[in-house]
Amino acid sequence: MAKEFLSKEDVEYIAYDVTKDNDALKEMMEVSSGARSVPVISVCDKVMIGFDADRLKQDLNCLKQSTEI
Repeated sequence: MAKEFLSKEDVEYIAYDVTKDNDALKEMMEVSSGARSVPVISVCDKVMIGFDADRLKQDLNCLKQSTEI
């Protein structure tokens, strides 16, 4: 769901498979204070555990504001 949402919003993202990439799993657990569920989404120094479309849309405003001149 998160990938589809980000694609629909035309947001570039990097997806990691934490079941196959131990370094990605370690980083995910560090940024999420030990969460083991996915997705963990990091936007503008905010970390979301799980998918919440409304919250993610709000968080993405930070990206839009930081790229506007």
